[in-house]
Amino acid sequence: MSVVPATVRPRVTRTELLAVVGTTLLFGLLLTTWAYVTPPLHGPDELANVDAALHLAIGQAWPAAGDLHYIQGLISQNVPALPPAAADRGSIAAIVGDGSVNELVNPMSQHPPTYFLGQAVVAHLIDFTTRRWDVVLLAMRLVDVLLVLPLPALVWASVRRATRSRRAGAAALAAVFAVPQLAQLGSSVSAWAPVITAGALATWLAVRVFTGDRSWWTVLALGGSLAVGTAVMAAGFLAVPFAIVAVLAPRAPLAPSWPGRVLRAVVVLAVPAVTTGWWYARQFVRTGTPQPQAFPTATATWPVGEPPAPTQFAGTFWNGLSESFWGRFGRYEWPLSSVVVDTATVVALAAVVWAATRRGADRRTMLVAGVFPATALLVVLGRDWATYAGHMSVAVTQGRFLFPALAALLVLQAAAWSGLLRHPSTATRFARCLLVVAALVAIGAIGLLAVASYQALQFPPSTAGLSTMAITVPYGLKPLALLVAVTGVVAVVVGATLWRAVGPTADVLRDGSGPDDDRVAVAHRAAPGTVPAAHDVVPAHDHEPVPAHDHETEDADRAADAVPLDSPPTDAPTQRNHP
Repeated sequence: MSVVPATVRPRVTRTELLAVVGTTLLFGLLLTTWAYVTPPLHGPDELANVDAALHLAIGQAWPAAGDLHYIQGLISQNVPALPPAAADRGSIAAIVGDGSVNELVNPMSQHPPTYFLGQAVVAHLIDFTTRRWDVVLLAMRLVDVLLVLPLPALVWASVRRATRSRRAGAAALAAVFAVPQLAQLGSSVSAWAPVITAGALATWLAVRVFTGDRSWWTVLALGGSLAVGTAVMAAGFLAVPFAIVAVLAPRAPLAPSWPGRVLRAVVVLAVPAVTTGWWYARQFVRTGTPQPQAFPTATATWPVGEPPAPTQFAGTFWNGLSESFWGRFGRYEWPLSSVVVDTATVVALAAVVWAATRRGADRRTMLVAGVFPATALLVVLGRDWATYAGHMSVAVTQGRFLFPALAALLVLQAAAWSGLLRHPSTATRFARCLLVVAALVAIGAIGLLAVASYQALQFPPSTAGLSTMAITVPYGLKPLALLVAVTGVVAVVVGATLWRAVGPTADVLRDGSGPDDDRVAVAHRAAPGTVPAAHDVVPAHDHEPVPAHDHETEDADRAADAVPLDSPPTDAPTQRNHP
């Protein structure tokens, strides 16, 4: 009797493909709307990113960390309230003038110039010197929208492969819209945009390796995704521990031997080391650290008898990190309701903790996927504690450090909820509830941005607010009205598709079995004594090897186990047909 230690992934259906394509389109339209509605230079750290790109666009060399200063004409446009009306804004050539700079230091010089050089090229392609500065800014924002556009597809592919569940993959698509800060950051000019996508790409490739993909091309691509992230900023290194763990601890029994795993891990590390490591090595030689600080080091001495208070720091850290992850819009000015933020954070954490105590949960996948966000969390915690201890105060706005790990976070959540929601009907209700909540959060978030930006947070929306918006956005309200209309139509279609994709039969195969039962089908298709190819199968979560048996035995087993999970109550006693 042959032994098949693997399961076939459910085939991708037409509904799934429509859901992925439609969600990607909707994501792009939503981010384009955010890019258009957000007032110029009011995105997170947008002034610093635009200024760095303009320095390269006008032909200046990339300076050492701490030697980059803001262009005076650009920083004068960075007013606390709204900038002048669009019709009164000057061209880039007018605001740059003779290139004089302000004494304030632009911190972007601590990063490699890769992203800013790309935005400088885009500026030249649109003949930036003759165009209004807000139009150039909008073009740069749309570039970032394109950079993060693959995120929903990468999230779906990661969750789908890790869980082997169509429902989980479709629910993960909806979950992307439940984090509106991602839309704010992805629609602003920010070097984080390519790092976020590189992190999601690394997650998908690492999940492939973890679930049995033994192709060397996948290993090389995983190293390449790390190189893309590290070419933009040091935050790209956050994905390295996760990638190495996924390579060294894949699911048995399709895992390579230990020498093979170690060799693959070396290759994954070698790709970014060879392609981008030279930058950080040069920085280390010059400054003594791979990423020097752009600002001079300054410390404050705590009063005698009043050391740093961990409880005070913990409260600030919790509020700041959770708000800046879920939603703190503009220049980190306008947070989502604390009820929404705290509820979402507590529910997500509770699900992971609860699932970790359940025997049916896929703890191995949860543990490996959790390495990525845990690494980011520890880095942020260390940075912010050092700031608090050295400066006697801290303002935590580092939720963006978790965005490169967003796909891994959703794999972790999907594995946790799959272990908790065992009944198809319960899982369907939860997924559809998530779909509704995500839609409400996405709509409410962009509404909050608009009201906060153009009505000083005075609800409800008014004609005066629309009039202010009309003269502030680059081309008036007509393009926005078209965007909103198209986005609304696409949202309805995508919502209906996702509603169907997470339905009760989402994970039922053509023969009536579920994804776990499909390992029996593998036994029938595999020749006796053989194991299916690694690229066709993924290992069972922690299941025992499944012996192959004939069709009659399979049918008998399926009939014996055909007791519905959510059967209606009955007066007659329930009898099992097998011991």
